[in-house]
Amino acid sequence: MKVVEKDKIVSGMLRDELSRSEEMLVGLRKSLADLPRGALSERKKRYKEKAYSYFSLKYRDGEKVVNQHVSAEQVPALRKQLDQRKKIEKEMKSYQKRIAYLSKILKSGRG
Repeated sequence: MKVVEKDKIVSGMLRDELSRSEEMLVGLRKSLADLPRGALSERKKRYKEKAYSYFSLKYRDGEKVVNQHVSAEQVPALRKQLDQRKKIEKEMKSYQKRIAYLSKILKSGRG
């Protein structure tokens, strides 16, 4: 971009924004590591004319799909954590796009 080539202030601002975005991405990855991954599902079973339901957390471990039983008391907290994980993943995608865009602008400005 010709503006980046000629204007050192704009170039500096873009570099600052790039480094800030990269720092935010690292922080988001750290916070994501503490949260559970997967999806919460409710399974219903019938046994002798009585219906039972229980919750399980489904996630991948390599190639395997793991179903982990979750007690009824843990469900609200787990839902909250899974929602928070989705929100952070969405935010991470926007930062990744921003980093790619800024890198592209800064590269084209040098060449």
